[in-house]
Amino acid sequence: MTAFDSMAGGYDAEFTASALGRVLRPMVWERFAARFAPASSLLELGCGTGEDAIHLAKSGHRVLATDASPRMIELARRKAEAAGVGSRIRFQVVPMESLSAVLGTEVFDGVYSNFGAVNCAPDLAALAGALSPRLAPNAPLVWVIMGRFVPWEMGWYLLRGDGRRAFRRFRRDGSEWRGLTIHYPTPGDCARLLKPFFVSDVARPLGAVLPPSYAAGWLERAPRLYRWLSRMERRLFDRARGAGLGDHYVFEGRRAA
Repeated sequence: MTAFDSMAGGYDAEFTASALGRVLRPMVWERFAARFAPASSLLELGCGTGEDAIHLAKSGHRVLATDASPRMIELARRKAEAAGVGSRIRFQVVPMESLSAVLGTEVFDGVYSNFGAVNCAPDLAALAGALSPRLAPNAPLVWVIMGRFVPWEMGWYLLRGDGRRAFRRFRRDGSEWRGLTIHYPTPGDCARLLKPFFVSDVARPLGAVLPPSYAAGWLERAPRLYRWLSRMERRLFDRARGAGLGDHYVFEGRRAA
């Protein structure tokens, strides 16, 4: 059982359908629509319960959705069939570090990953090298990555006397979680690690104003504040300001020609 198998059953209720998820995920989808040409063949890293793959399939794309969790893949496949897009999505249980063994010679029009899946990759530079031959020249890359400097997180845990969690993202060798080592690269780190295989274009904050999911339960009970914070979040996102201060950031780049 992978670290994410036990989370699969409750993930959509706890995040996708939450007040936070209802704001942040559509913002990411906007960037998918802006970067991926119509009817693209796309590779997803860390598909989770398939929410993004299903959305993109409904938009006319074809998706190879991968995840290391068999349980996540099982749920995603069921959702895709129920949504009527099962024929447009292929699902593959595979960890990111083993992608080269399953991709063969297939070439994709773009690659994406949402909400921190690539933070679990043991070596982003090696991952970039493995992906590059499987992408067309100038193919877009859109990754949503957990950032390092998160004022919300530091404040939340310091107020609770938990200094270890408050500064966990600063650990040089990563932070241990359920048997995984999670790394938190800054946008600058990500641009550097993906060279020379990818060119970086822009990074946008996601969760710089709105709180992280573990601290966001109260949003449902404060609709006015929720709407105001969401507007501020939108402004930073559209202006691509403050990417280094978000719980996540949307990193946009393209395969080097």
